[in-house]
Amino acid sequence: MLNFIEKMKDFIYWEIFNRLKCNNQDVVCAVIVHGNKILAQTAQRNPIVHTDDSQYIVPGGKVEPGESYIAAIHREIKEETNLNIDVVKKLGSTRNNKYKLHWYVCRPTDVSLLKVVEPQKQKELKWVSLQDTSINWTPKNREALYQYLPQIEKIQQMPPETF
Repeated sequence: MLNFIEKMKDFIYWEIFNRLKCNNQDVVCAVIVHGNKILAQTAQRNPIVHTDDSQYIVPGGKVEPGESYIAAIHREIKEETNLNIDVVKKLGSTRNNKYKLHWYVCRPTDVSLLKVVEPQKQKELKWVSLQDTSINWTPKNREALYQYLPQIEKIQQMPPETF
């Protein structure tokens, strides 16, 4: 019952308060799959969504006005990781206190291009297993990755040439 009440509070906050304030910002999140691992990056300190640089997130960022989600995910991943990606599938959407998060599974076209492009925003990029419990994901990333785990694992098992 408590979980239902918390979800209703989150829904009411998002649907009423944020829409009145026009804080309905779209964000794309890329679960970049390489073999049986995904790409994680250190989070930025953000008091609005309660994150700090001891936590990890999947790469992504805000969608600019007039930009499609697919264009945004390609741009954000290039800006943050230097990778070019193929978008495999949209997993779904979730919300946090301020943003609507659109989750996609992607594959890198050339992993040798990977590098930290914005050291002021992220300390580290690393390939991690979804089963690695030592990774300190932000709560919303952990929740979404767990929710989409079956779909992600299914895609991880598919050969890249099938896309």
